[in-house]
Amino acid sequence: MEYGKVLEYLEDLALKLGVEVVYEKLENKDFLATGGLCKVKGAYKIFIDRSETIERRTEILARALSSFDREEVYILPYIREILQKARE
Repeated sequence: MEYGKVLEYLEDLALKLGVEVVYEKLENKDFLATGGLCKVKGAYKIFIDRSETIERRTEILARALSSFDREEVYILPYIREILQKARE
């Protein structure tokens, strides 16, 4: 499966889990961050630097979503495998 499709599935999963995915420029002269999960005012958000490659965006999103309980949401087996690997 191509990275573009995987990214779409992961973004859709985040939406179903109530997690906002935010693409912004994260680089700054004082620190370097490529993205990750955080909680802002009680709501989970996954920030991803918009300059990241689609492969890297997919990795960041998979790693962040791997920590959520996903039993109530149908996930394609291939995507489930990606999340499992990201968790390890």
